[in-house]
Amino acid sequence: MNKDHFAKSFGFVDYEEMVDNSTTVFRDKDVSWSIAKLPHGKYLTWDDAEIADDRVEVFFTREEAEEYLSVLRNKAKAEKKLPIN
Repeated sequence: MNKDHFAKSFGFVDYEEMVDNSTTVFRDKDVSWSIAKLPHGKYLTWDDAEIADDRVEVFFTREEAEEYLSVLRNKAKAEKKLPIN
């Protein structure tokens, strides 16, 4: 799946618009985990390691999205026993 198709599947014009509407929550080496506000008002969690629509989650609130990424971050820390920014 190319980046523009990925972004369009969530209602954005293109990948650039999706990135413009995203906030990076944390990074793990070369992977950024982000939250994007979708055009219809929900929140999408995604990472840039592999662009695929089966690697995302959608939430009703930003707080739910942040909590989900916090759980992933803590799990990654526990598995690697390394600090993640």
